[in-house]
Amino acid sequence: MTSYCPHCGWPDAQPYEVVSRHATTQGQTVWTRCACGSLQVRIVGQSDGAQDTDVRIVSRGRPATVGQVRRPSQEPCGSVRREP
Repeated sequence: MTSYCPHCGWPDAQPYEVVSRHATTQGQTVWTRCACGSLQVRIVGQSDGAQDTDVRIVSRGRPATVGQVRRPSQEPCGSVRREP
């Protein structure tokens, strides 16, 4: 079954950006960001079949407001732009 972001329709199976990944006793906790800017918490673990990976979105935030999302084309946070 395919699921989509309720805010923008982006496919959940194709995270726009992986923000962080943390190992747990059950597999991994993965924080992702959707194309609309909403954060998602995913639990990734092995199914009983050992070959299958079970991915569950356990929490989903709202889209970021304009100005809060740093797109890859922008300079990293903390950088200073100096005029010539």
